[in-house]
Amino acid sequence: MMKMRMRRLGMIACILAAMMAQAAPGIAQGWPSQPIMLINGFPPGGGADILARLVAGHLSTALGQTVSVDNRTGANGLIAAAMVAGARPDGNTLLLVTASMVSMAPVMPGVTLNFDPDRDLAGAAIIAGLDNLLYVNPRLPFRTLQDVIDHARAHPDALTYGSSGVGSSYQLWAAQFAAMAGVRMVHVPFRGGPPAIAEVIAGRVDMMFGNLAEILPHIRAGTVRAIAFTSDPPSPVLPGVPTIAASGLPEYRADNWFGIAAPGATPRPVLERLNAEVNRIVTDPAVRQRLIELGYQPRGGTMPEMLRTIREDRVRWQRVIQANNIQGE
Repeated sequence: MMKMRMRRLGMIACILAAMMAQAAPGIAQGWPSQPIMLINGFPPGGGADILARLVAGHLSTALGQTVSVDNRTGANGLIAAAMVAGARPDGNTLLLVTASMVSMAPVMPGVTLNFDPDRDLAGAAIIAGLDNLLYVNPRLPFRTLQDVIDHARAHPDALTYGSSGVGSSYQLWAAQFAAMAGVRMVHVPFRGGPPAIAEVIAGRVDMMFGNLAEILPHIRAGTVRAIAFTSDPPSPVLPGVPTIAASGLPEYRADNWFGIAAPGATPRPVLERLNAEVNRIVTDPAVRQRLIELGYQPRGGTMPEMLRTIREDRVRWQRVIQANNIQGE
């Protein structure tokens, strides 16, 4: 049923893109002239949602128009991506785009994309990277990464790890870890990060590779225990928590990022304005500090740099997918 829905969305995207390509050049003048919708493909309360709402507030001020967040969840964000790919290219429908949508999904076996992310989406700017980490249920005896590895080696397929879905970045981070550590674990996918986190807290799932933004309150409350960061450098928000690379797997690194994208035919001046505003936002000292406190790594940069990041990540994660025989849905 999900594939049928994605297929219909893809057909709509192609039809609308063809119909509206002629109108696009005249749209840039006077933009924005009406409220803007920022589509987020992940559930409320997760790392994507936290960042989307923070950035939407600042964009509203910068652009002089209300920027609202609309959560359209499912298929690891691809339902949201297809919706924006088929939207009118007038700058009034934007996507909170992730590496998983444009770098992982296109090279994931079993995932059928009914839009072309390189043609039907236009990247405006990377907002921020994520501080990502491995955390466990606190009732488990693990305190270090080596504790996890030793237990997993002694008990193959005994440890369970949650993720935000089959083929998600969370699954890929865990698969990369398992391959490098020489261990076997059981994947338990969920529809988004928050429901997976709830199962780790409840103790029905042992651990998870996820982002700091959505798990930080639970770490501070003691309902999960941070083991090691997958990303580098480690976040100053959790001093004393090392990286996986510094804890015995020196070649390990797994990260993600969030950005702003628009329909592929969006006029260049609109994209350039979005890029400029995002860069202004993430270089503001107060915003940067807030992003760091929430578990993000402020980025920014040019549109060509974003495109290069997408392509480099696609090559990197394709290797992980093929090496671990990962299949999407």
